[in-house]
Amino acid sequence: AYTSQQAEKVLAELAKLNVHSIEQPIKAGQPNEMAKLCASSPIPIALDEELIGLSDFYIEGMIARIKPAYIILKASLLGGFAASEKWINAAEKHQTKWWITSALESNIGLNAIAQWTYTLNSPLPQGLGTGQLYHNNMQLLQEIVFVL
Repeated sequence: AYTSQQAEKVLAELAKLNVHSIEQPIKAGQPNEMAKLCASSPIPIALDEELIGLSDFYIEGMIARIKPAYIILKASLLGGFAASEKWINAAEKHQTKWWITSALESNIGLNAIAQWTYTLNSPLPQGLGTGQLYHNNMQLLQEIVFVL
């Protein structure tokens, strides 16, 4: 993560390259600084780590306060599909776009996320591509199920 001053310089350089967006350029937990960056950035900013660990009470306020262009939802880190859908509802209320990514789930978990994501009918590309990181994780899962 950059400092706010570093982030401003990096954002300006990335804008020259026509970058689509940048994931949270500063450390989470600095909502005032993040809001300033979102308001002044020449490229859209997507919140990611900022969303993790927040209770339902703070969801709406976080988006309203920071006003990000996008939020990135990792369902397994946000509390599951229902919790992620609360973020989606708040984002859409504030005209914030969103996409789903995975967080190193197994092939079975990635399959579930992909199927759930399909039901959301988002027009944006989604970031579901970690299944290739695992080699033969189906065999391991079969062995675990057999032991149970």
